[in-house]
This record gives sequence, structure tokens and C-alpha cells, in this order.
Amino acid sequence: MKESAYRESVHAFSAAMCALKNHDPAQALPLMRESVAACPVSLHHELARRLYWLSMVLFKLGRDGPAVKALASAQKLDRRGHGRAMYNRKVNGYGMLRASCTEHDDYKAFFAIQVRRYLSGVPSRRFASQEELEEILKLIAAAWVSLGKSKTQPAGSCADKLDAFREVQIDFPTLRASSAPFGAMARTLTANFHTGEQVYADSRCPCGSGLAYSRCCGRVRMPFELDQG
Repeated sequence: MKESAYRESVHAFSAAMCALKNHDPAQALPLMRESVAACPVSLHHELARRLYWLSMVLFKLGRDGPAVKALASAQKLDRRGHGRAMYNRKVNGYGMLRASCTEHDDYKAFFAIQVRRYLSGVPSRRFASQEELEEILKLIAAAWVSLGKSKTQPAGSCADKLDAFREVQIDFPTLRASSAPFGAMARTLTANFHTGEQVYADSRCPCGSGLAYSRCCGRVRMPFELDQG
């Protein structure tokens, strides 16, 4: 990267921080994105710092999904920086934004898994209407209540609960043309590239972050987190 381009990214970062101090996160966002995009990957600590502040801007704008995504990237680059400390404070055992109580954390993970399973069976991978969204949300909520009343209600670690949540197969109706049968989204088996060993939810993440896989590269992502951060 040319030195002039990096200097411009430094100016963009400074301008973004000024906008943030002036309580204008909307103005700060494009500047912070520019500073992140132009920062060399080789500058781990600097890139982690900018990603951390990008996440803070996104949190202030109420864009929690992209904010957690940026924060997750920051903590991978700098295990002892502000990003890791904030990640541990804001993110639960599923790698999602921490809710007010454990039950809400569990439901968010269950919800995300089931919505992704439904969307994997429709061509656009998106809801076509508000009515479709509401119908699917009702089915997921009903399945959650039923799971809570059953004797098989999951307990224990987040890794154990994830296994149980993925076993729940909701009979989604055919609301529109499908590209694959509902529930056809198979569980992905992850392996450590270097050792060849299978990676489980509570295994140490192969990326070297030091976190459990379920809180790092294998974290549960909300469907809407695919939006650009």
C-alpha cells in the first residue's frame, strides 16, 4: 500500500473519532469503514483498534449484528486489546450479543439456527414478505415453548444446548417455491486444518484466538448479520 493511501486512512480514522466525540455516529460510520478498509492487515494492532471503534459506532447506531461481527474480528487480531475485553463483556457463550438473561441468550441462538434453516430452503435466502416472516416467527416461538415443556429441555453448557437446538426439526410450511427441502441444511463438521481433528463447539478455536470455537469462528450468527457492517 502506498504511504499516501495509509496517511489518508489515518486522517479518516481521526475524522471518524471526532464525529464520534461530537455524538454523530452516522457521520462517523463511513469514515471509520474507510479507515478499516485502507489499513494493512500486517498492522494487526492498528487494524484491531479500528475494528474495535467501528463496532462502537455500529452499536451506537443500533446495528448490533454487524457490530458483533466487527468486534469478533478485532479480538482475533489482538488478544490483549480493548476488542477482546469488550467482546468478553458483550458476547455470550454462543458468540452472540449477550441478552439480559441466560434464557434470552438460549432463545436467540435457537431462533437464529431455525431461521437460517428455513431460509436455506428458499431461493433468495430472504423473507419475501412481512407476512412470511411473522408466520415463521410464530412457528419458531411455538417450538421453543414446546421444547421448554418437554423432558428433553437442554441444559448444561452452550455447546450441549447447541447440539440440542440443532436436533429440533420444525415442520415449516411451503409458503413459496423452495430450492431445497426444509431442514435439509446439514450440520457442518469443522476440522482443524493443521491437525485434521474435528473441532467441537467447546474446542479451542483453530484460528488461534484462544477462545472456544462457539465464541469465535463457530459463533451463531443472526440471519440479518449478513448485512454489510
